[in-house]
Amino acid sequence: MTTEVIERSLNLVLLTFSIVLLLILLLVMDFKIGERVYQKNPPNININQISAKYDLFTDGNTLFTSFFQDLRNAKKSINVMFYIVRNDELSREMYQILKEKAREGVSVRFLVDRIGSLKLSREIIQDLKTSGVHFAYSNQPTFPLFFYKLNRRNHRKISIIDDEIGYIGGFNIGKEYIGADPKLGAWRDYHLKVTGNIVEALQFVFKYDWSCALAKKRLPVPKYNFELERSIKSLMNIFVTESGQLEERMVQWIDKAKSEILIGTPYFIPTNRVMKALVAALDRGVEVSLLVPEKADHLFVKSGALPFYKQFLQSGGKGYLYTNGFYHAKVMIIDETFCDIGTANFDQRSMILNKEINAVIDSNTGFIKDIRTAYFRDVESSKSLTENWIKQQPISTKLSAVIARCIRPLL
Repeated sequence: MTTEVIERSLNLVLLTFSIVLLLILLLVMDFKIGERVYQKNPPNININQISAKYDLFTDGNTLFTSFFQDLRNAKKSINVMFYIVRNDELSREMYQILKEKAREGVSVRFLVDRIGSLKLSREIIQDLKTSGVHFAYSNQPTFPLFFYKLNRRNHRKISIIDDEIGYIGGFNIGKEYIGADPKLGAWRDYHLKVTGNIVEALQFVFKYDWSCALAKKRLPVPKYNFELERSIKSLMNIFVTESGQLEERMVQWIDKAKSEILIGTPYFIPTNRVMKALVAALDRGVEVSLLVPEKADHLFVKSGALPFYKQFLQSGGKGYLYTNGFYHAKVMIIDETFCDIGTANFDQRSMILNKEINAVIDSNTGFIKDIRTAYFRDVESSKSLTENWIKQQPISTKLSAVIARCIRPLL
């Protein structure tokens, strides 16, 4: 090989390296600027002490039997929003119901996240529209700040039927959510069916997200135009968060804990502030338990959690690995008097980036007792998370943890 050829090859390598480095810098700048812009004045939608009656679903088959029947019974309107919908049999069953109701004259609006439901086929969308279903994508990435917007997802799952029945929680629409994915097995999740004034509140959130989707940008939040009825004993707070708002809430909730914190989440990659709050709780004698799946459903999330697992255990926390399939529930129970349940995971993406919606129950000890019982029932289907388990992880998982450390906010 001549000197000229070697020199040309080296120049090509340097050029390629420079282009890659420049691209990475541009992406980082895009993300950081976007983060600053969107965290400056995030929409404030917190609806406190609203009347609600609710039923808890922890099994997909039971949930979708109820949900689909309520859709079939709709007389006036259906508003449905999910992060993920598929092209599979379960998804097509819902699409068929939506089409049938639209043909009957029911107003049907169907909103899905642009990236979460990226694989939704154009044929299905067109078929829905032809049948009279109003369809829209939430959070379509646009310029400027394309990379930031690409990662800023609408992770909410809300359904409102005839302004009387609402659904909110962790389930999306797909075969894995009824335990039909052979790799993940049985699926554990938490979802609420609600009635009462909370339905009107969910409708408000849906209409806001629908308007933003049509405008393809974030809009000012309109004033609430409904009365909050507080005569019913079962009360609930609704926290609608994005762009860092959830992190602040998490810290406040954890700081108030006096004796016990129970956390259930599929992904444990907290922000530094939230992790410090957990360690501080442990230091002041609060017993903190963490329930996570042993299996992983996304690349890097398991390896990304390893350093946090280690810090959590070394600080005195108790950890459990769910082994009876995949654990996807998102719940935090504090002192047997407070329960946070909704769409947000215990990770940086949910805390500082995604659009989420969480329900907080702090006035119904009966419900909190029931969900606490469900939590410990899942603990019985788990094994202990230990430092020895972390050490025994394959070298590939430990190596991928290095990459995961660099992209934690995106996991």
